Amino acid sequence: MSVQLYQLVDDVYLTGAGVTPCMRWHRQEGRWMSEPSELPESATKLHIDQVAEDLREELMAFVVRADAMGGNAQQFGN
Repeated sequence: MSVQLYQLVDDVYLTGAGVTPCMRWHRQEGRWMSEPSELPESATKLHIDQVAEDLREELMAFVVRADAMGGNAQQFGN
């Protein structure tokens, strides 16, 4: 699995987690929310060390779940 992270303003995008689509994480009322999204052309690559610690944990858990679920992981988001 080749996971890539991208950022556009305050949103973080993840691609390559199994068969899941591109996912977007954004803050809403103090917590991280995720939803399937298109990757904006203007998004820039992001290294995991540049991600806020609380979101980093969410992203790693998401990738592990997507890998474990395989083809059943097509409908994700909050």
